[in-house]
This record gives sequence, structure tokens and C-alpha cells, in this order.
Amino acid sequence: MKEKRRYPRLHFDCIRAYLPGKEKPYDVLDISLKGCFIAMEDPPPPGTILPLELELPGVGRIPVRALVMHQGGLEPRGAGVLILEIEGELHHVYAKFLKALQIIHEARQLYDKIMSSR
Repeated sequence: MKEKRRYPRLHFDCIRAYLPGKEKPYDVLDISLKGCFIAMEDPPPPGTILPLELELPGVGRIPVRALVMHQGGLEPRGAGVLILEIEGELHHVYAKFLKALQIIHEARQLYDKIMSSR
């Protein structure tokens, strides 16, 4: 099946999403330039606008306005969101973080390849 996304999704297990009124952060299971999937037990319905903060490890929290595009299935449950807006100039920070994440991903692939050939 052909991938419909315009931007590749990266899997990195230490990005968190904070939603207003919720005490604990949610895990972000994958992330791209224009969206992410947030694991949550009771995701909001598609069409919901979410103000949230994405906590980028080593960087800090980025305020984001996102649109829920779909709810995830049984496991993991969650919400696939489209990023509508990133506050101020912080979209540059977010883009650089994703670039760095891609380089880390490539380094891990190379490491795995080298280690498996030993």
C-alpha cells in the first residue's frame, strides 16, 4: 500500500505531549514535520482542535495547535494529529529537532547493520 503522508514519520520514544488540564504527559509514538500520533486511552474525536505542548528532549516544550485527524485502533489507542500552528519562531526549532532526529535514526540503522554483520 502506498504511503499517503507527505512527511516521513520518525519513531522516538521520549517525546511527550502535554494537554491543558491533564496532569500527566502522553507518549508521542511517532512524529513528523506536520503531525504526530499521541498515545491516549480516551482520544478526542476527529475534528477536535487541541492546544498542546510537545516536549522535545534536550530542547524544551514547544506550544502547538493541532487538529485531531483520526483515533487510533485498539492497541495502541490514541490520536493522530495534524499540526496547524507552532507558536512564533519555534517552528524553526521544531524543524531542526526533527532533522537531528533523522540523523540519530540513520546512525542507529548503521549501528544495527554493523553489529549484525559481526
